[in-house]
Amino acid sequence: MSKLNAEQRKARDNERFSQRVDERRVKGEDVVAYVLANNKAFKFLTKDEKFSFKERQATLQEEATLKAQQRLKLKEQEELERIQAEFTEK
Repeated sequence: MSKLNAEQRKARDNERFSQRVDERRVKGEDVVAYVLANNKAFKFLTKDEKFSFKERQATLQEEATLKAQQRLKLKEQEELERIQAEFTEK
């Protein structure tokens, strides 16, 4: 196989993403979920799908932020309990 230059690779990849999005759309699959997993396919979504994508992406980001905050709180609480235990032993 001959080597492709950057423009040719980009065109090839865009064609593949476009085909995959169209295939999923025809099958009735969740196109937005595919794009969430692969952001390069974003430009092949319809306007409504892009809106849905942004909503779902924001929701996922909020969930990730909340989980990180919960982990941090738990870690701080464990550290506080460990320090308190050290002082009560002495």
